[in-house]
Amino acid sequence: MARQKVTLQTTLPHGTFYWVTEVEANSEEEAVVAAENLFLAEMERTTEWTFSDYNVEKA
Repeated sequence: MARQKVTLQTTLPHGTFYWVTEVEANSEEEAVVAAENLFLAEMERTTEWTFSDYNVEKA
């Protein structure tokens, strides 16, 4: 298994959301599934969170 950095992206009605994490996986497909599962687990157990970084640009 190798450590892989995964960036997941989804487009929502009012913006785009990114989840970036590192997982252990044997393939790209395994890495994506592991990252998705990790995200779901984090959302289940995290009751409160805030954004720690941002970038603002004129649209």
